[in-house]
Amino acid sequence: MAKNSINQWTLTILRVVLGVIFAYHGYVKLFVKGALPGTAQFFSAIGIPLANYAAVLVAFVEFFGGLALILGVFTRWVSVLLILEMLVALFKVHLKQGFFITPKAYGYEFLLLILAALVVVLANGAGKLSLGKLFKSKNLQ
Repeated sequence: MAKNSINQWTLTILRVVLGVIFAYHGYVKLFVKGALPGTAQFFSAIGIPLANYAAVLVAFVEFFGGLALILGVFTRWVSVLLILEMLVALFKVHLKQGFFITPKAYGYEFLLLILAALVVVLANGAGKLSLGKLFKSKNLQ
């Protein structure tokens, strides 16, 4: 197996795992009773403007963006949206709670890993092993 082929597989694994993480977080916000209002209430408490709308937007970006990452379509566009979302989470919530995730604090160690992975996907695109490669337009990949 050629090195480039291995790189494409590893990129696919990274993209799919990120997609599962985000799709699941979005799914919970959208489909678990009380989760979306709870998200909106949390957003309001930390000073996010238009918290109800922001909660819906975040839920949709996570769920449908996660699905897009899994499939390998709109990969770079979705990566940008998720990077922006994660930067807001970093600066509004996680940074002031320290590095480590503990029972008492939601530190930023996991968020840094997610951001780094999203940057790798943004820089490399979906890879050859994606549904996006079926389209000629680079915007759909």
